[in-house]
Amino acid sequence: MENDIDDSIFELSTEEFVKKYDADSLDPAIRNSDVVTKRLKGEAFRKLDYKKYPFHKKIGVILVCIFVLPLRILSFFFFLFLCTITVVVSEFFENTKGKYIDNKDSEYYQMDYDLIPKSKNGAFGIKLAMSHFIRIALRLVFAFTSITINDKRVKDKNGKPENAPIIVSNHSSLMDILFITAYYDVVPSFVALEWIGELPFIGFIAKSMQSVFVNPKKGKGIAKKIQEHADRWEVKGIPPIVIFPEGTTSNGQYLIEFKNGAFYPLKPIQPVLIHYKFKYFNPCWVELNGFQYFVYLLTQWSNAVEITFLPMVKPTEEEKKDVTKYRDRLQEIMARELETTSLNYSNRPQKMIYKDYINNDITFEECEKRYTELANKSK
Repeated sequence: MENDIDDSIFELSTEEFVKKYDADSLDPAIRNSDVVTKRLKGEAFRKLDYKKYPFHKKIGVILVCIFVLPLRILSFFFFLFLCTITVVVSEFFENTKGKYIDNKDSEYYQMDYDLIPKSKNGAFGIKLAMSHFIRIALRLVFAFTSITINDKRVKDKNGKPENAPIIVSNHSSLMDILFITAYYDVVPSFVALEWIGELPFIGFIAKSMQSVFVNPKKGKGIAKKIQEHADRWEVKGIPPIVIFPEGTTSNGQYLIEFKNGAFYPLKPIQPVLIHYKFKYFNPCWVELNGFQYFVYLLTQWSNAVEITFLPMVKPTEEEKKDVTKYRDRLQEIMARELETTSLNYSNRPQKMIYKDYINNDITFEECEKRYTELANKSK
């Protein structure tokens, strides 16, 4: 393991390290070896399933491709249609744009979609499409035959759990959004880039889910939008907003650097943990492109996930004066519950460089050169 490797590897020059450990080999076992991983600080992004499938697993994949995969693909389009038509019908009767956004007499005139509460019927339609149907699809289409829910939230005498305006989750997979959407009490809002809201079909669904659209290049940044949404949640009953503070996915073994955006509003936070279990294919998303990822995911006989809802966390008076202390405490709580550690030197820019290396797109020398350039930019 990486912890058993002497730190003297960092004293070697790039050339000496490549020569000693054959770090430019195209063999994935070498590029993902413990010593290379430690040198590049890629623990959170290394491949955990690079070893070849045994013979019986290959036979299983072939059988899935022949007999099961066609049914899963058909089921995918069926549930996509089902979710879409339900959302369309629901939004037709809700008429958010005509009734509120374009209506000068409405208190919500020219407001963003995410800030306008839905009627009971509108909320039911979205819940039906984006929660109940997705739960079935997760099992039939994506083969998550084992879904374990651990609810550790504090509940009142009627069994209703405490709620918070902001949901913070670790981020390991493209599937995280579906699991939170399907298994949280209400269909929550997600942060999305502004241009996504303009896309045909996808933009409509995103607006229906009351996504929070942001454009970092404009004056109203992410933190301000989150603050505004959280404030409206407290008085208007709009959905809570989901934020992945890591800003990218990892291999699920560690938590990586948390960004501050979710913590600036200084509101109560609902922590959610998503842990994928695997023997051969790791459902966490690191090195594969989107198409490759779903091909591997859909050709498994079964996948497994564990979702944990932790008790709500509130900022202390001291943390209200220093948001980083609030951020660090929540990260520590989540890491402890996941029985892992936090690697705060790991982040998205580092991941993209490391990903190129483990996919054999760049040499070890180029990888370290880019690391150095990245470090210089962050100073």
